[in-house]
Amino acid sequence: MYNFMLKIMIGLFLSLSALAANNNKPSTELGAGKVAENLLGPLGLLSDLISTLAFVIGASFLFASLIKYIEHRRSPLMVPISTVVYLFFVGLLLLLLPFVSYITESGLPYSLMNTR
Repeated sequence: MYNFMLKIMIGLFLSLSALAANNNKPSTELGAGKVAENLLGPLGLLSDLISTLAFVIGASFLFASLIKYIEHRRSPLMVPISTVVYLFFVGLLLLLLPFVSYITESGLPYSLMNTR
């Protein structure tokens, strides 16, 4: 009797789960739009990572240009002024790079992309 009841319960469970699976069938189609939608999350995180790294490295270059300028003032032959100018402009460019993408609205932070 116990074996018969177990078979009926398993059969009932499998039939109900198959019925529920047919009613709530998720979209398994992978079109170009679905693939692009799935890539937006990781690309947003990568974009935020790149802009943060550009900001940190740019600030480091500006700090290095300040240190090199102090060294240049002590000994102009040891550190040429071209090194100071190069570090300053590269640091300024790296600092402004994330802001340019936000101003032109071609890049949005990951936190704003998920609120849409």
